[in-house]
Amino acid sequence: HLVRYLYAETTRFGKLTPELLYSLFLVSKRLEVPRLAALCERQIKVRLSLTSVLPLLRASARDGPMAQPVQDACKHFFLANYNQCTELRECEALDPKLLCELMRLHNSRAVSACGGNAGQPRNGGGGMTTGQPAAPVAAPAAVAAPLTPNENLESGQRAYKRMTEVKIPAEHLAADFRRLLDEAIDPDFEVVVQDEVIYAHKFVLVARSRYFASCIMTSGMVEAQAGRLVIPNTSPMTADAFRAFLRFLYAGDDILGILAPHTAMYLVDASSFYGLTNHRLRHFCEMCVRDSFNEAHVLQLFDASSRLSVEAVRKMALDFIISNFHTVCRQPALEMLDKPLLIEIIKGLAEKLPPGNQPASAGGGTHLFERRRRRLEPSPTRGPAGRVRAAPPHDDAPVPHNP
Repeated sequence: HLVRYLYAETTRFGKLTPELLYSLFLVSKRLEVPRLAALCERQIKVRLSLTSVLPLLRASARDGPMAQPVQDACKHFFLANYNQCTELRECEALDPKLLCELMRLHNSRAVSACGGNAGQPRNGGGGMTTGQPAAPVAAPAAVAAPLTPNENLESGQRAYKRMTEVKIPAEHLAADFRRLLDEAIDPDFEVVVQDEVIYAHKFVLVARSRYFASCIMTSGMVEAQAGRLVIPNTSPMTADAFRAFLRFLYAGDDILGILAPHTAMYLVDASSFYGLTNHRLRHFCEMCVRDSFNEAHVLQLFDASSRLSVEAVRKMALDFIISNFHTVCRQPALEMLDKPLLIEIIKGLAEKLPPGNQPASAGGGTHLFERRRRRLEPSPTRGPAGRVRAAPPHDDAPVPHNP
């Protein structure tokens, strides 16, 4: 169970008895695994019962300060169920000092419940006389009114919550694995990308990627014998993109902190190529690229994804260009695209037009444009020969069409 936690930061607590939980708690304390120790402590407190409280109380009292949280929880449970616990046969095997301590705690709780007047001397008529006036007797302290059943229930629930409440430290598995990668702690495998050596660990690559598992676990493979994989320079993969890929293999969603559009574009298809167990990396990359689209850079991304055959990014870029063509068309990069890409954009724009969206008659759009242009022309003025220029025809007048 300890090894399982070290690998996955979780374990099957439901299959552990209270005694095994306590043993795992002690091991976690000795090996300084604080989160596992806190999880075990919470499980022990929640699962305390009449059959487990006394064995755990004896063991925690024997193990000293390291087991103090468990000992305090057992004492609280013993006092809350005092009558039932004292009738158990195992109670006779408790250390006498511990048993006396439990009895004193029980008596003090009983005195507190009675308002603090237990054991107070009474001043009756049969008291001793000394010839001096008797000292005034203090007025009895006000006794608190007995609690109602609902108040007793709420008080018990608050006490139980205080007993079982344990502060659980945050998870550190992703951070610990990321430290293995960032600090290159005892690596045993190399990946060469763009003539740059990147160090990694076989157990992570095998566990997270079917592609690397095949390379490393197959004895006849060159990569298995040399402990080294060389990605050819003809591959579109870059060194920065592969580092981001390793970051995902080691730390999962932590890749979101470093993922950039220029690296995400190369990793969109990495989930399928390297045989990952899920498509979260593809989703993160598509989201990163899509959020980076704007009128100034989408044409470059469209061109680059077409050259690198990254179909997912290419399709997203083309959809963005078509949907925002009224602003993208003003970008100078449009004139730098290759002819096939321009034709593809034109076809996409044509497909976007609804069917039958054509002018009613040939030249109808030209007539309307001419009318609006003439309406904006200045009033008639005299020409250089003193002749008056003809005023533009009225909107309703027919306009000759010069084909």
